[in-house]
Amino acid sequence: MRFLYKRPRIEDVGEELDTLMDVMASKTFIMIDLFWLCFIFTLFLSPVLATMKISILFFTSSFVFFNLVYFCFFYPIDKS
Repeated sequence: MRFLYKRPRIEDVGEELDTLMDVMASKTFIMIDLFWLCFIFTLFLSPVLATMKISILFFTSSFVFFNLVYFCFFYPIDKS
């Protein structure tokens, strides 16, 4: 059965991987990912956080902190 499956050319696979890497490394995708990461982090810590106000404050501060870490250390700077 294996002889019936034709493998794609390496150039086609490389092009698809480049497209996937462009999407996965885009700023919009990373911001959405950080939002969900902070939201899940806040939900997991909800038994420890006393009130809803503290939960919202924790979510906001963690989202801002992780954005600052991303923009300070990982955001690519164009030097053209």
